[in-house]
Amino acid sequence: MTHEQIFKNAKWIECSGSDAPLFRKSFNAVKGEKAEIVICGLGFFKLFINGRKVSDDLLVPNATCYSERDLHKLEFPLDDEFSFRIYAMKYDVTDYLCEGENTLAVMLGNGYYNQVVRMAEGEVAFGTPKLCFILEKESGNIISDEKTLSHKGFVTFNNLYYGEKHDFTLYPQGFKENGFDGEGFEESTVIPSPESEFFIQFSPADKVIRTIKPVLLKDEGETKLYDIGENTVGYAVFKCNEKGKTIKVSYAEEIYDERPWHGMKFEEGYQEEQFITDGTDREYIPHFTWHGFRYFRVNADVEPLRVDVVHSDCPVTSSFESDNENLKWLYDAYIRTQLANMHCGVPSDCPHRERLGYTGDGMLCAETAMMLLDSREFYRKWLYDIADSQCKKTGHVPHTAPLMGGGGGPAGWGGAMIEVPYKFYKMYGDKAMLEEFFPKMLHFLDYLESRSENGLVWREEDNGWCLGDWCSPAPMGLPEAFVNTALYIRFMNQTVEAAEILGRESEVTHLPERIAKSSHSLKIAYYNPWNHHYCGNTQGATALALSAGLGNDTDNQSLVAKYKHLGMFDTGIFATEALIGYLFEIDENQLAFDLLSNDNEVSFAYMKKNGATTLWENWSGRDSRNHPMFGAVTKYIFMYLLGIRQPKGGTAYKEIIISPRFVDGMNEAKGHITTENGIIRVEYKKSGSEAVIKAFADEKINAIFEYGNEKIPFSGEREFKVKIGE
Repeated sequence: MTHEQIFKNAKWIECSGSDAPLFRKSFNAVKGEKAEIVICGLGFFKLFINGRKVSDDLLVPNATCYSERDLHKLEFPLDDEFSFRIYAMKYDVTDYLCEGENTLAVMLGNGYYNQVVRMAEGEVAFGTPKLCFILEKESGNIISDEKTLSHKGFVTFNNLYYGEKHDFTLYPQGFKENGFDGEGFEESTVIPSPESEFFIQFSPADKVIRTIKPVLLKDEGETKLYDIGENTVGYAVFKCNEKGKTIKVSYAEEIYDERPWHGMKFEEGYQEEQFITDGTDREYIPHFTWHGFRYFRVNADVEPLRVDVVHSDCPVTSSFESDNENLKWLYDAYIRTQLANMHCGVPSDCPHRERLGYTGDGMLCAETAMMLLDSREFYRKWLYDIADSQCKKTGHVPHTAPLMGGGGGPAGWGGAMIEVPYKFYKMYGDKAMLEEFFPKMLHFLDYLESRSENGLVWREEDNGWCLGDWCSPAPMGLPEAFVNTALYIRFMNQTVEAAEILGRESEVTHLPERIAKSSHSLKIAYYNPWNHHYCGNTQGATALALSAGLGNDTDNQSLVAKYKHLGMFDTGIFATEALIGYLFEIDENQLAFDLLSNDNEVSFAYMKKNGATTLWENWSGRDSRNHPMFGAVTKYIFMYLLGIRQPKGGTAYKEIIISPRFVDGMNEAKGHITTENGIIRVEYKKSGSEAVIKAFADEKINAIFEYGNEKIPFSGEREFKVKIGE
């Protein structure tokens, strides 16, 4: 939609010289009359009517590729041509209005729109904060215009990464968030509308999801150190009735100086708030950011009320319990990590240092998150971010969506354009979305072909990144061309399948020849027929090739022998997911389970033993302690160990096969997922050579229990007894 279609005659306004301005407008209303507001404040806004905050939404609107900017100011400059969109919020405000005079008030902050402090990815800002709204009611509309009053406000600094500074001595006399009786307000400046398409936000907003009571860990004299018992996202909440006091609070994942490269430590000015108090009974919180932390430090004489956990409102719709503590920890840690990295409609890599929608990380975890969380609309929104970030000319998909710079590789990152719509269709059966994205998938495959020589994907953009796998425990050993080409083959096969689903086979007649060429070139360049290894069988290379369909039983045996001997991971983010999935696929269930649950130095249990409550960026714990990418394998607990799978070609769990894989080391397990067609639940207990399985499938689901040669249709709840190994 255009500006006029969504905002009609409302005008965009700003307050010159402020990146956290206040706005207010008084108007008359009739109590009980129907009223609805469409509003957008860039980057983030909070709306109040008559002293009440409208909605419990936070950090709105969702982040996007808002509008044109100079891409040559990125660290890795681009000449790409993008699409742009801006979301507005729509609220029914009938119940907020009173008889007679009413006041509408808005606070703005920078968000992603005006991020001008952290420059690791180069200059990524779109513009300064701005506001537009139309309140439609039966007695007449109210719009943003020059008569809307503005004030530079009391937030003297606000940045996603570094935090905020609030000076309530600058608070307009008599002004509270409701906008009453404030002094120092002036008419706003009218500015042109951003050149973009406009939409009503449909993806869930961030909210305060739950609260945690912090525990005093250490009295340090002038400050106190608190522990909340888990790595999470949000902020601490304070009260202080003393006027003119400065509250300073800072946040960190880790506090141990003897391991300075582990986690996000306390850093001066980073993930930090300062509040100069006004002696009122208000709660002191940041308005336009969140923090990633387990610990926080604050003045010794200020008591925290609580910690608010803030992330996108994507409820957990799954569960998993087991007598194997390592797998139980993996599920819990993945859920906590994934939720911590869902903000503003974007699946991020980490919630503190980068906070960007890295397409590689997001692609890996998309299916798992869609399976275990209520996240359909969240990922539908992110799909449009990927599409907007795709170059209209070349088909190139950058490493972050919405594009905020950053590094990655052509297939492992840009491949989100194939993987996410494909998995979205598999999870939800939304054929219209697959149809909409199919041309974009083809365009991306053409891009990869343009970066290939003799079938091998060798490069990406000039002077840019061309990563292969990422975050392997040893220095990178896999050739970039090998990883990118193996993924390219996988994506071409997925696109051929998508064409068959859509009846568009005529558009992919060229792909089988490309698949054959790339497969042949990959084998010639990287396969050793004497020992049946790809790339020396290092870091999951053979698993990546086999999962792309390049191999035979002898290659499988080579892969299995290697990991039985090694007994732990040696893989980066893509090969880890490929390895576990492929081992389960070829019925090497025990080995896949052993890798998932082993407690050697390269394992999930190593994170657990070292006190982690979220997944790490690196197996060693180096860098961030809150990265979901390795957690993509969590889906296999449900698909294979619990045995909840769709048949080949199945979508939206209309049909399922329940077929648990029994392994040594786990005697009891139960869990459920919630699908488009209802709940599926499996519970089993082993005793000697027998197992009792209780399965439940919603009546809308066509369910079959499959074990050995038995195939038993069922509906509702059913109990099965089997002999293990038969």
